Amino acid sequence: MMNQKPALITEPIPYKTLFPWLNLFRVFRLAVDFQKILLAIAAILLLMLGNQVFNQLPFAPGQVSRTRSSLVHQRIVFPPRNSDLFLHSPQQGLTPIPEQSPGLVDYIQGATLLEPMSYFTRPVLTLFETGASWSSLAYATTQLLWAIIIWAVFGGAITRIAAIQFAQDDHIGVRASLGFSLKRILSLVSAPLLPFAGMGFFWVLCLLIGLLGNIPSAGGVIVSLFWGLAFLFAFVMSLILLVTLAGWPLMMTTISVEDSDGFDGLSRIFSYIFGRIWYFLWLVFVTLCYGSACLFLVELLMQLVSHLAFWGVSWGMGSEQAFDLFNQGQTNLATSISRGWGSLLNITFSGFVISFFWSANTVIYFLLRKCDDGTPIDHVYYAEEDSDAANELPLAGVAKAGEPVIERPVTPDTTGDDKKQESKEPNDSE
Repeated sequence: MMNQKPALITEPIPYKTLFPWLNLFRVFRLAVDFQKILLAIAAILLLMLGNQVFNQLPFAPGQVSRTRSSLVHQRIVFPPRNSDLFLHSPQQGLTPIPEQSPGLVDYIQGATLLEPMSYFTRPVLTLFETGASWSSLAYATTQLLWAIIIWAVFGGAITRIAAIQFAQDDHIGVRASLGFSLKRILSLVSAPLLPFAGMGFFWVLCLLIGLLGNIPSAGGVIVSLFWGLAFLFAFVMSLILLVTLAGWPLMMTTISVEDSDGFDGLSRIFSYIFGRIWYFLWLVFVTLCYGSACLFLVELLMQLVSHLAFWGVSWGMGSEQAFDLFNQGQTNLATSISRGWGSLLNITFSGFVISFFWSANTVIYFLLRKCDDGTPIDHVYYAEEDSDAANELPLAGVAKAGEPVIERPVTPDTTGDDKKQESKEPNDSE
């Protein structure tokens, strides 16, 4: 009997099954979506409009930022600097004064994947500043509520589209996603606000300890004895605050995926983060590393588009005339339109950052849910029966009334047989 060699197993290794976090590398494909970027741009514009309105309120600070730098990444330079290297022509002072190249810290602050979180974290941290005035607290609270409402609508819509694409490889439109988030606006808004109710309880306890300090003579001694309780209350508030700041995007993602309420979104994220803290930190680390590379490539591409567009037009128009369209001392129609195109490039770049941010949080939620309770990654609430019912014809008559239909029993038709029998009888008699 001849020796036979065993057949080689050529089945591919299921890497994504062995290492589910590899699904994070699908985020870029999810983020490069025109509908998500369009929703992100609409959210940015509404946030800018809200800030302009809030700056006119009586309790607005005296010195407020009225530029777009806090909301839109000013990373795409248009017109590009040092274009004379390609045009081979002097610019005679019309080129803007070159600014100092940004360092690493400036780059991280100017364009980072965590920048969308600042819409929520910045006003929250203002609320916890020691000695903050009532006007500052009112202004920060107004900004916080407006940011939560905006991201509840548009962030919920983006995560809904990303969840359907990631889990079922299907697609829903902007109208359907906005309709989903608007119907669940109370749940999306309440999810990040509920933790502040718990923090308020412990804050009241600390406040009572502070009121004891107003007792004459013995107030200072009493407060010094209760510092331990104050530390304990502050420890609980710190845990709630850290999880809220880190997990509020995941709370909204929970509602978009599960179609649940705000309390479910809050409880799930607190359970996932506390129960799988190291896995959560690993997912965040991989997302930041991968996202930084994606962000660099997109910025490089858009900067190249800006440069080549200006370079090509300058050959026909002339470098001096082209740069004159962006002269800071002019306010004519051509200058305003040209600067508007530069703003469009920057706001599109910011839209991609926000789309990547919410898409990444959607994938992170799926991975945390699978790791914690074993729910399959492809499980997402998707009411297919709603779309099927929408295509059916409306009911009418008895079916619409819902009344039971009484059916008569079917009796056999014997008239034909009787006639045949009668015709046969005369024949038999003959």
